[in-house]
Formats: sequence, C-alpha cells, structure tokens
Amino acid sequence: MSSDQEQVQVRFITQQAEYAVSDSAILVPSNIKKQGLSEIINSLLETDKPIPFDFLIDGQLLRTSIVDYLNSTNLSTENLLTIEYVESMLPPVPLTAYQHDDWISSVKGLDGLFLTGSYDHMVRLWNSSGECIDTLIGHEDAVKSVAFGRVNDSVVTVYSGSLDHSVLAWEHTVGNGTSRIVYECKGHKAPVESIAVDANNNYLASASADGMVKIWTTIEPIEDEPIEGGELNKKRKKTEKVDDRKIKTKCTTLEGHVGGVNSVKFDGLNSNNVYTGGWDHSIRTWDIEQQVNISTKNCEKVVLDIDYSAHSKLLATGHTDKLIRLWDPRSDGNRM
Repeated sequence: MSSDQEQVQVRFITQQAEYAVSDSAILVPSNIKKQGLSEIINSLLETDKPIPFDFLIDGQLLRTSIVDYLNSTNLSTENLLTIEYVESMLPPVPLTAYQHDDWISSVKGLDGLFLTGSYDHMVRLWNSSGECIDTLIGHEDAVKSVAFGRVNDSVVTVYSGSLDHSVLAWEHTVGNGTSRIVYECKGHKAPVESIAVDANNNYLASASADGMVKIWTTIEPIEDEPIEGGELNKKRKKTEKVDDRKIKTKCTTLEGHVGGVNSVKFDGLNSNNVYTGGWDHSIRTWDIEQQVNISTKNCEKVVLDIDYSAHSKLLATGHTDKLIRLWDPRSDGNRM
C-alpha cells in the first residue's frame, strides 16, 4: 500500500489552554504535513480565521511529513503518535538599526536608552528611536565592555572598559547633550574584558586579561590619585590637555584566576559578592570586603561570559563548547 493511502493514529495535546482540543485518537493520512495538521486543529477549534500552528513529536519539530518522521525513527504507522502543537510565531522584525563603523563588542539597555561599545574606540548612547544622542570619545583602543550607572532626568552616568587597559566613567547631561569623562580607572596591566556595576551604583568591577579583578567606588575623586611608581604613563600625558578627567587608582584587587578573566558580575542581592569566569575554566565567588575567593567551581571549558539572576539566585555561564551552564553559587563543589 502506498504511503499516501496509509493512515496513522494521532492524539493532539497543547500547553496553550485557549487552543486545547480533545486528546482522543484520530486517524490522519501518514503523508500529512504541518499545513494539513493546522487545518485539522482549526477545524476542531471551529475558528473563524485560520491560525497557523507548529507541531512537535517527542520534542522534535515536525518539518516534513508524518511518514518521513516515522521512517527516520524506525516507527510504523501502527504506532499511536502524540503530537504537541503551539501557535506559530512570526520572525521578529527589527524596530530600528544602530549603525557603527566597526565591530560592536558590548550592548546594554536601561529605561529606553541603549549603550554600545565598539572596536572603533567609541562608546555611543542611543534612544529607542535609533538616534545616537551622544558619542563618547576617550579610549585609545577597542571598547570591550559597557555598563550603565545612575540614570535620572538630568544626568546619565555610564562606564566603559577597553583594550587600552583603562576603565572610563562618563557623565552625559540630558538637557544640553554634553558629556565629560569623570575619571579614568588605572591599574590593569592588560586589556579590560568586562565591567559591571552593583545594584546600588556604588561599586564598579573590572575584569582583565591580566588575571585580576578590581573593585572601584563610583565616587568621583577630588584630585588625581597617585599611580603606582609615581609616574604618569604616556597615554595620560596625551590626554592631559584634551579633557579634565581625574585619575582613580584606589581599588580592591581580587587575585586567584590563573590566566585572563573574561567576565564579572555582581550579586544582585549582595554587593559584597562578585562572580567571575575566566580562561582557567573556573567560576569564582568573591567576598570583596575580605578580598577572599570563597568558592570556586570548575568545568571542562573556558568561561566566556557570566550572569546572575536575583530571581532564581543562579549563575548562567557561556563557554567555548557552545553550551550554557547553570550553577547554584550556594552549593558546594562543581554541581550544576
């Protein structure tokens, strides 16, 4: 008997209550595809306007016909198939585009504003209409990471970390659209890969390829703080007459990673704790006040990025093996 004459028993299920139908088994042609199944569901729902659906069998999206699925899984038309269906979603449509001159390395959003860092050495502040409302120029190499600080009706404070080994604090004045470099955090001996600001906007963390994590206060210094060795480097001399940025060097340094640190994130509920991930395959929890690495979790691959959920109290990490891993920082050992 040819496949187009065979029939197979199926039952339909869905987690969308508004589209639920009877889960009693019915016979359908084995060569039926997505469109035909959608027609059946719409008929059972007696909809006035056809609704497109997607279909899954054992969690696998049905892309061809049922008989093709049966053949690929070594099943026969005598098997009863449970087919889950969900309303099809149209592909997202971009609302606007933000044009840059080079690679975009970091993006943050807050209260209708967007902050971007680019390999063209610039930081840009955008509104939701796609208009660049400020271009912040001050770095001498690619910007790797950006973060929002305090934002109100008059002032927007942002931060940026760069391959030029520095972290800059910026202040954008909303009324006249002007901006200034508030201060420059100096101390890293290699590119700054990641920065983060705590929930209260009191502390700024920076992670670097030099293996160090530094914690800075967000308070503007009254005057330049002394640089180790007492010397201003060449980059500082170049910018001395261009802007009035102050130099910030006082910070807490967290040491423990073997190799570069790729990502840093504050605990959303406790600003005394930060989480870091790096090239040594480790995810570390730090007590800032005590300057102690209180927990280390190890995995098989390099940690490229890390984030913390204050809701679930879990960490999510991204890796070079194309996997995202979830961790409970409250547990001991390497449990995920």
